[in-house]
Amino acid sequence: MIKLKDLITEDWIDDKWYPAHTKSALKWALMRRTIPIYPKSMERIIGKIPITSFHVTTLQHLDHVTRLLGTKKSMSTFTRMGKDSQLAKGKGIQTEGGVIFWLEGTLLARKYIDMQSEPDKTGRRWISSLIVFGREKQLLPFNAAKRKKIPDRDDWQEYEWEVKDKLMKKYGGGADNIKEYEAEVKKILNKRANEIIVAYIDLTNNLLKKHKKLVKKNLATPSRKGSSWWNEILVYNAKIKEIFVMSREAKKDLDWEGPEKASLEKLISVATGDNPITIGTPAKYRKWYTDRKGKLDVY
Repeated sequence: MIKLKDLITEDWIDDKWYPAHTKSALKWALMRRTIPIYPKSMERIIGKIPITSFHVTTLQHLDHVTRLLGTKKSMSTFTRMGKDSQLAKGKGIQTEGGVIFWLEGTLLARKYIDMQSEPDKTGRRWISSLIVFGREKQLLPFNAAKRKKIPDRDDWQEYEWEVKDKLMKKYGGGADNIKEYEAEVKKILNKRANEIIVAYIDLTNNLLKKHKKLVKKNLATPSRKGSSWWNEILVYNAKIKEIFVMSREAKKDLDWEGPEKASLEKLISVATGDNPITIGTPAKYRKWYTDRKGKLDVY
């Protein structure tokens, strides 16, 4: 499956000048085709909707799950999967999987397909405007940003070169002044980048509010549609109900006193369900999943 980050094929913003989270958010803002959503903005639109769903990860990434639990940072989860998808085998979307969490949390957004959402470091989720506003209104952020004169990709590249050229003249371009030159370039570019990101987020928040009914329909209304792949449900303030570990992973990594075992035991201790941990085969996992109201679609 193509992810949002794969659509940005050319590395046109140099890592040298920006922290990773600024670079990602700046790209999305300049492209004007994705919408950042987070709990505060969505609560105004859809309220606080409790939901249960499933999340797949690996034994080696349990600490990442621990850091997200009970926070405003969202987790990508699902409640439907195709019978022949990798999720139905206990594998992840981008990992080998092997550990499946049954969670309860608060709904941020949902769609009957994979929304291909991308998180940034602050916890926002960036989603295609096509998903948020639908096909007919997908250009809302693009047109609104243009009217507000928020820079686009070409504007930004021109600005970068102007800043670098101006400071190159100031510092003379010599090796003795390279550190001072780079420090001032970073300071100026990051200040302007943050201004643009804030302006774009404010703009998109206003669009979400203005088109509240449309957003609610597209991101919060339950769908009866399935697919041969999976749906995506973004949740925050997540808590663990139960955990399923594929026997292939348990045999491979849990027969010794390693960090994975300690991390798993910690998560088991906070599970609230009747059966905190189950270990088994893919067939047992699918029964465990459907017993907890997960949908298995056959195509």
